[in-house]
Amino acid sequence: MHATRTALARWLMNRVVPAVFPRVNPLILRVLQSPLHPLLSWYVAVVRFEGKRTGRSYDVPFAYHRVDERTVECLTNRRSIWWRNLRGGTQSSLLFKGRWMPAHAESSVDFTAVVGAMHRRDWPRRLIMNVPPTDGVVVSVTVDA
Repeated sequence: MHATRTALARWLMNRVVPAVFPRVNPLILRVLQSPLHPLLSWYVAVVRFEGKRTGRSYDVPFAYHRVDERTVECLTNRRSIWWRNLRGGTQSSLLFKGRWMPAHAESSVDFTAVVGAMHRRDWPRRLIMNVPPTDGVVVSVTVDA
């Protein structure tokens, strides 16, 4: 059963997600910025940052886990490339519970950080993000004081 679930999760992450997310993300962003944001903001936040090479602004919705009052984190697959702009930390903005806030975002591929983030996630999010720790990336976004 575990092997089947893992194979299904990998198929979803490698085939379905790359095809669907670019079409769905703008819709999710519109909902999160509208008065309807409570429909999704219990589970999804958006980080806005500038690309390191292009300087272009990116808005990336992600399923978050709240670490503390000021920090949220997400797990993503190394195959997605958006997290590379956050290596070493960068100033960003966080759309959280319907409000944009200045923040600091940083990504980490450290194995122990990924495993720790996986253990902090609750069951439904763990099932959705069933990526081996060696293929995972942790993105932490901390709201500025």
